[in-house]
Amino acid sequence: MEPQLLALIILAILYVPTFIFVKRSKWCKEHGLVTSSVLIMLKTRWGIDLMTRLGKHKRFWRVCGVVSWIVTAILMIGMVSILVIDMLIIPKMSSTAGLGVTYVLAIPGINPVLPIAYGWIGLIIAMVVHEVAHGIQTKANDMDVENTGIIHCIVPLGAFVEPNNDQVQKCSRRARMDLYAAGITTNFFVAMITFILVFCGMTSGISSDYGDNPAVFGIADSSPAFDSGIPNTSIILSITDDTGVTYETNSLSDFFDNITHCGTYSVTYNYKGTIETKDVVLGTFIYKVMAGSPAHQGHIEDESMIYSITKIDGERNPLEKEVIIGSHLDFSKFMSNTKPGEKILVKWYGYDDGVLGTELKESGITLGDKNDVGYLGITTNTAGFGFTTPNNTIAKGINPFNGRDTVDQKLYGLLSFVGNAFGGYSPVPEATHWWYDSNILPDDVFWVVMSLIFWIFWLNLVLGITNALPAVPFDGGFLFMGGLSFILEKFGMKDDEKRESLVERIGTAVTYVTLAMVVLVILVMVI
Repeated sequence: MEPQLLALIILAILYVPTFIFVKRSKWCKEHGLVTSSVLIMLKTRWGIDLMTRLGKHKRFWRVCGVVSWIVTAILMIGMVSILVIDMLIIPKMSSTAGLGVTYVLAIPGINPVLPIAYGWIGLIIAMVVHEVAHGIQTKANDMDVENTGIIHCIVPLGAFVEPNNDQVQKCSRRARMDLYAAGITTNFFVAMITFILVFCGMTSGISSDYGDNPAVFGIADSSPAFDSGIPNTSIILSITDDTGVTYETNSLSDFFDNITHCGTYSVTYNYKGTIETKDVVLGTFIYKVMAGSPAHQGHIEDESMIYSITKIDGERNPLEKEVIIGSHLDFSKFMSNTKPGEKILVKWYGYDDGVLGTELKESGITLGDKNDVGYLGITTNTAGFGFTTPNNTIAKGINPFNGRDTVDQKLYGLLSFVGNAFGGYSPVPEATHWWYDSNILPDDVFWVVMSLIFWIFWLNLVLGITNALPAVPFDGGFLFMGGLSFILEKFGMKDDEKRESLVERIGTAVTYVTLAMVVLVILVMVI
């Protein structure tokens, strides 16, 4: 069992007697500590005077209200789009291993993605600005804030601002929509401001002596990379081939282009300031052969190295010149020029425990079909290494459109950008910090500041867009019904009772559909 999940279970067990004590205690009630449903709430008057003073600028907050409607509508459409896209790719998602239940809980220290210190600071800021925004709009629309406070259920769940419910029910539709939209939009604007700070810090606040050098970022088990002992995040400086010629690797293309064949190379690398050289088997490494694929039927083995590929006829006579395969890019280039049904001869070596086999094996294969291109059915990489560059890592961490050219690619990049945090980007993986030098602060201080600002950005963004879902009890659910009521009224449905009854039915249906999609996506992610 995951340690985080075990800790959550222990907290849940301890919560039961705590809840019973608070429910029965007169002292707790006298000091604002009360229960509601399964929640423990601490009711206070914190911040109400500030909300009252800020809420006096009614004209300003009225303009902010209109802006909030627009921003929330855009975010709502974006969130629904994400859910629809997730529903369409569920078959692909279901074929991968689940993250685990702890990844779904937005609790720093329980969720492995959220660091304890940065996570709690970011989460508290996000919750406070969200609720304060609700309180200011409440006051700006001449309603009272009864209480503010904290909600707890096993773990702290958030802050709250409690408007006078009778006044909320009697106020205008516009005032209610201002109230519900305020938190979402404030979170979004805080996220945008902090994102700009991260962007500026990462683009002008740091530099790297190895900006375009190939950097190891991921090592496959049981591969030449794994057996070489070269550490993850190493910077590759040069490679020397089996003829003794050395090539500097100032870019990824320098590295890949000079792997001309499968064989042993000497690789010189820098790891946290220490420069070493090690012999490594480089070439196209077959990490996995897909079951039932043409490669599987041709008896190609997992964890082997491709030597060459030749197009052949039915008698195994060559139709074209034999192509010697170096890096996995050579393999990809060859396969991109094949067609379904073509026959190829694959020559390959076995690989075992750091040693390249001496027997050159052959497999005659008829290619399958994948999007009108020849399909072999193997997963490959260069010797088991994953590569990036320091500059590419920064670009991925701060630019959702990095490497995306078409409109649909840019849209997907925007939608998936938030998910970078699950890959360790905050804004870049902590293990890569040594690649960079700060130009404005001591390195350690710079990364503390950048990490804190990033998590403030990320948690405000997530809280804002989640609340934009068109489902009650999220703010977006109430806004959806308010907007629908407005549209129906404009289209001639003047009877308030009939209109609100219809809005209630439609809103309930949309809530159920939205929540069903959310639950389904979460289940697929977890299991």
